[in-house]
Amino acid sequence: MFANAITISRLGFLGLCLLLLYQPGGTAKVIAFALVIFIVFLDGIDGIIARRRGEASALGSVLDIAIDRVVENVFWIAFVDLDLVPVWIALIVVTRGILTDAVRGFALARGMTAFEMMRTDWGRRLVSSRFMRALYGFAKVTVFAALVAVYALQELWAGTPDAHRLPPLETAVFGLVLLTVGLTVIRGLPVLIESRRFFHEPTLP
Repeated sequence: MFANAITISRLGFLGLCLLLLYQPGGTAKVIAFALVIFIVFLDGIDGIIARRRGEASALGSVLDIAIDRVVENVFWIAFVDLDLVPVWIALIVVTRGILTDAVRGFALARGMTAFEMMRTDWGRRLVSSRFMRALYGFAKVTVFAALVAVYALQELWAGTPDAHRLPPLETAVFGLVLLTVGLTVIRGLPVLIESRRFFHEPTLP
């Protein structure tokens, strides 16, 4: 299906973005900056296309979440390797992803999508609502793009009079990192809390 093809294509753009990040020179990193925005844009457009073309499915939902997780984890790990964020940031995000995906996989085996498993109003608002999903997507694209921008400026401004501008920019971007990771944890907690009911249900034969 076309929507699923768009979802999967994000992996190719992710690989290209990483390749550019590790190339010397500011131009490659500026292109990587644009690719970050494009990759996150595709994350929003694939769902819209799936609904309009009648291609929405459980497989599409699983693929979307899986590719989201790959993109998110790969970026955070790359940012650690590039010395843009401390390793504990990536550890929190990866751990949260593994735990929530395990719960969602169990729910899927029982016929529930990632968003259908949410039963409480507050859980739906934090995890499933369009507002929170849009806010989380905006936070991710902002912080990923900001980190790539800072990385590009570190190279472009090295040894120039503009170099003194970097420390306050780096501090501001790290503040965005903390906010985004906080939002990541907050959106993951309802999934883990609501999974408690699965431990009290009979197992499938």
